Amino acid sequence: MKAYLDIETDREGNISVIGISIGSNGFKQFVGKAITSNKVENCLRQAKTIVTFNGDSFDLPQIKKQLNLDLAVSHRSYDLFKVKKWLNIKGGLKELEKMYGIERKTEGIDGFKAVQLWEIYRRHGRKDALELLLEYNKEDVLNLIPLEEKFNTLIKEQFHGQKV
Repeated sequence: MKAYLDIETDREGNISVIGISIGSNGFKQFVGKAITSNKVENCLRQAKTIVTFNGDSFDLPQIKKQLNLDLAVSHRSYDLFKVKKWLNIKGGLKELEKMYGIERKTEGIDGFKAVQLWEIYRRHGRKDALELLLEYNKEDVLNLIPLEEKFNTLIKEQFHGQKV
């Protein structure tokens, strides 16, 4: 089973949100102080593979550093950032979503804006900022699924049915 994962961080790099989608368990988010290694580990228990976008360089090392949870050891990683580079495709996640017609309600929000939303929530208690951040994170996670499907199709086309 695969899990799709994305994190958001604050200015100092502390994890503010972890979003995870895994099969029949659906989508879960852990926020702020509710983020614990135990909760993340339990959520990912059934998964064999973790799918991310640039997770090998960012998400998984941050989780290891802050939660002392080495998901790269306990799970296989499938980093779509590395796949897009291998396919010689340019662009970040948001650009790829546009390229492949993957819709996003939180258009115009990026990682920098996500940091600002977290700060607005933490400093001023604005639930609207937190809700927008959570929606952004959810789309980051759930949009990995159609992106992975698109990349898998491109890989199959590139190899004309040869086993990869």
